[in-house]
Amino acid sequence: MNRPAGRFGEWLAAMRAVLAGRQDADVPCGECTGCCISSYPIPLRPSDRVALERVPDRLLQLPAAGGDGLARMGFGEDGCCPMLQAGCCSIYADRPRTCRDYDCRIYAAAGLEPDGDRPVIRQRVREWRFLIETDADQATLAAVRRAARFIRAHHQRFPVAVRAASATAAAVLAVKVHPLFSGSQDPGPSDTDRLVREVLALAAAFDQEAERAP
Repeated sequence: MNRPAGRFGEWLAAMRAVLAGRQDADVPCGECTGCCISSYPIPLRPSDRVALERVPDRLLQLPAAGGDGLARMGFGEDGCCPMLQAGCCSIYADRPRTCRDYDCRIYAAAGLEPDGDRPVIRQRVREWRFLIETDADQATLAAVRRAARFIRAHHQRFPVAVRAASATAAAVLAVKVHPLFSGSQDPGPSDTDRLVREVLALAAAFDQEAERAP
């Protein structure tokens, strides 16, 4: 089954805006609740007050020493988010920022599948099909996938905090830095160290610009 993922050019621009904190992801989920039932621990920022107040104490993981300083909302024995009730998010209007940012189409764009045992999301990712309208769209999609392949293949060369071995982190990073991979071929071994530095620099610039945005 093929599932329309939307116009690729529009999606990519929107996804970069999501990653910059300028808007929420707008995903055509339909009845799918894959991300809510797939054993995802959800980082909770201080602004996620409703979730922090309502998550059961037994499922609230406090910040770990040396980590990112964020609490995490755990999941039940069935892998479901504790805020999922009768198949719907009980705090949707006040859902955590992580949930607002999540768009499983990013895996399809990067040519990756989610890590771990997440069959519902994996199947949905395999079904997504972007509408490629121009040669420029096709070239940009290829660049995103080339970036993702490079990041995963050389994950050990990135700082641990980047989590480059993670499919999610690699896909996010690829969307941020894809212009570096706009050539028609994968980079050669001699370019590896230079490209790692350039990926880190461009990702940092993307994040800094996002922080400066109103």
